[in-house]
Amino acid sequence: MFSITLRTRLWHLAIAAGVVIFIWLLQINVLTRLTLGGLLCNLPLTFTIVWASIFGSRLPRLTADDLRTLSLREIISYQALSGSLSGALIGALFAAFYASVTPVYPFGYPLIGWIAGYFSLKRVSHAQFLVVPMVLCGSVLAGIFMALQLSFMGRPEVMPRFIEAVLPEAVMNALSAPFIFLPIKRWDDFATRKEVVGVQ
Repeated sequence: MFSITLRTRLWHLAIAAGVVIFIWLLQINVLTRLTLGGLLCNLPLTFTIVWASIFGSRLPRLTADDLRTLSLREIISYQALSGSLSGALIGALFAAFYASVTPVYPFGYPLIGWIAGYFSLKRVSHAQFLVVPMVLCGSVLAGIFMALQLSFMGRPEVMPRFIEAVLPEAVMNALSAPFIFLPIKRWDDFATRKEVVGVQ
């Protein structure tokens, strides 16, 4: 009834949804109780950034000829559209889960998922090491978005406490990133090999 490609895509979506739910349950039931000197790892944010860095933009990169022939507006709009849609969707799903716990919808999650797609690590050698600074920067940026959102809502003293709240969490996220990156990357490599074999 369905094509093999569509069935494969649906299977991958089901696995991704299951992993997202598992990570959310792990975060709220286990990791919130396991703090290291008051430091807490934000596994949903780390997963969103890592996912987007592996399943980045499907648009091809601009070539040197494209940069010469396209106008500045066309280049900027092309770059704006070349983020990770799947990263943004994963981030939006986690943000929706957080909205059920806190009255604030964290806009930073889908936005960071989209932005992380610009820096695709799918075909980069030693990507497991590059994912650490990427998650560190992405976590800080997500913290900035959340702090700005809370300060616009009138929450007092959000910005003064920003450094002591966000930087330790960003470090914990960065340290946990390789342990998330490797299984997802291996799963993607396996799925890609299976698709290639299926096509032949």
